[in-house]
Amino acid sequence: MTQAMQTPIKDGPGALDPDDIELDDELLAAIASAEAAVGAMADDYPAMLVQDVELLDAALTQLTDHAPGTDAHTAACVDTFGVLHDIKGQAASFGYAAATDLCDPLCECVRGKASVSDEMVALLKQASALLSAMAEEGVTDAHAQAVAALLQRVPASG
Repeated sequence: MTQAMQTPIKDGPGALDPDDIELDDELLAAIASAEAAVGAMADDYPAMLVQDVELLDAALTQLTDHAPGTDAHTAACVDTFGVLHDIKGQAASFGYAAATDLCDPLCECVRGKASVSDEMVALLKQASALLSAMAEEGVTDAHAQAVAALLQRVPASG
């Protein structure tokens, strides 16, 4: 195994010229393996997104079924945040940047909340339907436009 070679510092403290860094064969193999695994998972992502949408829909049902201020409503807020956060973090890695774009501000609207308004629940339900369509059809220009339109209605402060 070779070690990374370092040359004298260029352009300031700690700066290395990328041409002067040598990666060992084991590291290159690990990188290739990781890229292959992500590629394989990309094919499975629509099914993963469907599962996340099902979890989101279950949380939204709980938000609707339980009045704000109840423990069940608060738990549903936490569940809603968790699912939106998962989608936000994963979707773009698998070619679903529009899903990440959609979930990012919605995630912030429910972060740390004990209750959400009926209007927010309605927006979340529309987002869920849009995510479901993306899972079934892939991300289209129409989906990206629908995301942009829905985001126009998301309150800045949640």
